[in-house]
Amino acid sequence: MDGPSTLPATGTGDIDSRRFIGWMWMSADSLFLCPQCRQPLPVRPPCSCGFLLRESSGIINLMTDQESAVVQPFLDVYEQVRRDERWGGDDLDLPFHPRRHRDIWRIRQHTFRKFESVVADAKRGIALDIGAGNCWMTRYLDRWGFDAIALDINTSGMDGLRAGRKFIDEGAAFLRVRSGMERLPFLPERIKLLATNASFHYASDFRTALSEFERVLTPGGMIAIVDSPFYENAADGERMMAERVVEFRRKYGMPETFARRSRYLTYKGLEEMVRSLNLSCQVLPVWPGFRRSYEAIRAKFAGRNIAEFPVVVIEKHFAMGWNRDTSHGS
Repeated sequence: MDGPSTLPATGTGDIDSRRFIGWMWMSADSLFLCPQCRQPLPVRPPCSCGFLLRESSGIINLMTDQESAVVQPFLDVYEQVRRDERWGGDDLDLPFHPRRHRDIWRIRQHTFRKFESVVADAKRGIALDIGAGNCWMTRYLDRWGFDAIALDINTSGMDGLRAGRKFIDEGAAFLRVRSGMERLPFLPERIKLLATNASFHYASDFRTALSEFERVLTPGGMIAIVDSPFYENAADGERMMAERVVEFRRKYGMPETFARRSRYLTYKGLEEMVRSLNLSCQVLPVWPGFRRSYEAIRAKFAGRNIAEFPVVVIEKHFAMGWNRDTSHGS
């Protein structure tokens, strides 16, 4: 389907639409929430509140018009930066065969391998790739046996959800849904695995996002925060953000509020959030490679610290606690 259409799809149409309808019928209970009234989304539109589900280019839109209008100014600026820095486009075979930004992808190869080892024994079921971008990680979730859903507010064909069509055409099977992470369009306790792929630091409120993740997660389910920057001290994170504000204003004329949309976490702040939500957590350090390790040493001699990118594993079960694991290398 090239243009917007309402659902459900009839005998023809994009395979994503047909898969969506199949998942709607997968059990006596619905999987999806209406983004407008927050009630279970009926299989046949419209919802009783009047929300009309739409699909375009295989992407299911589960954002209200108001939500879309709020995020669009940021997306306009974000896409400009991504174009200028040459992300996406013909560079989708990630993380192992990048055409550009190879230093960054060398680090992300290490975090990806750690993430892969963490989920190897996880129970299969529905897995969300939050902030999926071009869906490169989503195709791995499908390959590993999960019922994968790519979720993002960015639908661009350069490095947003539309770019994920490449992997579907190559045989991957996953659903693409447009939605933000702080108001997920899923009923409670439906998701086995929720992975944020270089995206959790874009949440406007970390605790709100994590609380929403907990709501949709099944007991025994897992949240994995991958490739988000962590600092021991907030001062180092604030220094990084201040430098970015100056750089993006100079390069793009970007307002400070947009430059600060991508933030950072501290280990102490994460610990407090996890405990407040009665979740358990492991922070698994990842060796970033020789070059990044050298940069970290140089920064310490200069009296500062650079960001670390651990894999954070958060579980929803009755054994609650905090464990910052220093025994796991990569």
